[in-house]
Amino acid sequence: MKLDAHCHTDCSDGAISIEERISMIRGLGFDAATITDHDFISEEQVERAQAAAGRMPFIPGIELTLAHQGKVVHILGFYVDPGDFSIQQHITRVQNLDQAYTTMLLEIFRPQGITFGLEDLIAPSLHTCYSLHLIKRLSHDLFSNHKERTLSAFFEALNRLEIRFSDFAPWPVYDAIRMIHNAGGYSVLAHPGGAENTLMRKLGFLLHTESHIRQYVEWGLDGIEVFCPVHSTEETGYYSELAKKYNLLITAGSDCHGDDPLFGPSRMGTFSDIPENLYENMFSCHRLHNYDTKKVPAFQD
Repeated sequence: MKLDAHCHTDCSDGAISIEERISMIRGLGFDAATITDHDFISEEQVERAQAAAGRMPFIPGIELTLAHQGKVVHILGFYVDPGDFSIQQHITRVQNLDQAYTTMLLEIFRPQGITFGLEDLIAPSLHTCYSLHLIKRLSHDLFSNHKERTLSAFFEALNRLEIRFSDFAPWPVYDAIRMIHNAGGYSVLAHPGGAENTLMRKLGFLLHTESHIRQYVEWGLDGIEVFCPVHSTEETGYYSELAKKYNLLITAGSDCHGDDPLFGPSRMGTFSDIPENLYENMFSCHRLHNYDTKKVPAFQD
């Protein structure tokens, strides 16, 4: 069964609703579905997705934004319990910090003529608010959706505040893996490479080496997203070998956010490096680890 194991909705920074995402998945001929929104999952989100999916299998998912060695890291969590207390506590923590920084950024851009506030950046689906909503609105209102000018202004504002993009999510990888396990899920390192991706380098994403992967494995990492649009052929081969060496699940995902005037068109459907049996492999991994019966220490501040 074919599954795109990495995609977003407007519950975080995607451009389409939960139901539109499931409809897209179905329309492209996939056999199963998941949603991996940034730092967000809820019982309502999962219920709406399952209702839209009908008899199509749906995997509850999340993508956690973290920091390691001062760099940005994304960890995907699959089969997590959306009502888990630690997960929901963490989502609140992320929202509070992100909105605090967004409020500060709004004041920096206000002299340039913006008239909107934090309340205007709330996502329509489940009322979340992230800094990327600000970037998209700034791009539309001030920079005619010009990507380079928008990002340049954003990074200049961060410099004025003396913060880095990684400061928006200073949560350790170790704690996040434990939190995912505690919520009954398993953890997958998202897009560990992307050396040639300019945006990832500017945002400060960690370019993972074997030593990083080995450390994460010691902390309980279950898989690596080997196949993704930002990986070169060489990176795909490199991370595939590391996954085999450390007996990790290999996943594939488009990281689709939906068509967007700032970040471009959807990649779901155009990204083709997705194994036909990915759903079966992920389901087997879930049954093998069965973290929902192996409670581990909850996420700590």
